[in-house]
Amino acid sequence: MFTLKKSLFPPVVRRLCMVRSFLTDAYRCNEVWQERLNCSVLKKVNPEELYYKLSSMLDNGSKQINAVDLDIFVNSLTDNSFLDELEDLTHKFRLSAQAGTLLPSTHHAFIRLFLESGKINDLIKILKNRLDYGIFPDYYLCNLLMDKFLKENNFRNAAVIASNQMLQEELDNDITKNIGLYSCLKYITNPTDWEDTIISKEEEKENTGSDDEDEVKRVRVNFIRNPYFDDHFDLTDGDHLVGKTMLAISKTDNTMLSNSFKAIGLAYFNRWNELESYLEKFVGTVHSEAVDLSVASIDKRAPENAEKLKNAFAKIEIDNKSLTEETKNAVNEAVEKNEKNEIKLQQKIYKDWESFRRDELQRYMKYLDKLKRLQKVQQVKQELKDKEQLLFFFDNEHKYDLIKEEKLKKMKKPKVISKGPKDDLTYIPPEIKHPGFKHS
Repeated sequence: MFTLKKSLFPPVVRRLCMVRSFLTDAYRCNEVWQERLNCSVLKKVNPEELYYKLSSMLDNGSKQINAVDLDIFVNSLTDNSFLDELEDLTHKFRLSAQAGTLLPSTHHAFIRLFLESGKINDLIKILKNRLDYGIFPDYYLCNLLMDKFLKENNFRNAAVIASNQMLQEELDNDITKNIGLYSCLKYITNPTDWEDTIISKEEEKENTGSDDEDEVKRVRVNFIRNPYFDDHFDLTDGDHLVGKTMLAISKTDNTMLSNSFKAIGLAYFNRWNELESYLEKFVGTVHSEAVDLSVASIDKRAPENAEKLKNAFAKIEIDNKSLTEETKNAVNEAVEKNEKNEIKLQQKIYKDWESFRRDELQRYMKYLDKLKRLQKVQQVKQELKDKEQLLFFFDNEHKYDLIKEEKLKKMKKPKVISKGPKDDLTYIPPEIKHPGFKHS
């Protein structure tokens, strides 16, 4: 019978902790990105004044701002002085009717600013909360984020980025797929808490004790709703998310590497019946580390068919090549093949955004000018109407008298209040006729 090697995790952890950056410095396109600050529009921006203006527009009636204004604000920032203000504006913009018009350059400026400022935990919180902030990294940003986190041995955050791409069902980029698999492998062999432990002020107060023993505490109770689990966006367990990510990336290939990740993905996603049928029909070879990791997940979750799964794994042909090294080589191959083209494409995109932002701002200014002119026309028409009514008042006096009389008649007309049976004391209910009885 197949048994798990007790010495699996220590050597695996030692091998995986030796991490380097996969992407070159040229991939970051820092020079082209910094050229946006030479734009005359961004040079004139005072972030403090612009934030006050945009925040006032959101709070005082209009309830929405234009996507160009938010894009200019975030692209004008160069340090962490206005990160809280940026987070506040982005959240309010997400709740407005203009949420769907957010410009692609806003996503890049937002993520790169938080990344350069070192606010990693805040950035991860915002990227997870897509509903309230609406910040979505594209393939280029995902590659940058995962590469940075892997270099810093921050495996959890690298796996979070990969799982977010899985949830958005955007896994077409070769570099993203391979770094995503590597990030997930790093996380499951170096497991940490998927969510940061956050102690609220109420819990701190309860732990430290309160002086007011008789203080009344009110607790908000949510409505009880019918339970529903969509098995996708409702996933919160780190193992499930990582397992489904590995399964989604490797399901289209039929190599030894992809077969290994399919087995690990099904095990960590806890799809035990699917894993059993997959192993029964499987013909090929998998890495020994994949078998060890899958069996470790089986031992951790202890499903009903655990023995059958272990027996099925024992019958599979195993290759002793390092899964870690094979995955790392796949990442290097993908980077070597696609990095230069992606750098050229991203540099072109950054330059195009500069002209697009300028054109979009001019279009928006023309739109505002048109609104002002329309408002002025409406104001002039109303003034002319009031002036006409004043000049021709005596000519139309009989019309005004008739209107006045009609209004007085309506005011003097008594309202008839119908009395119900309970309000009328003289009400006599009708006689009830029984079936079959003929009343004389």
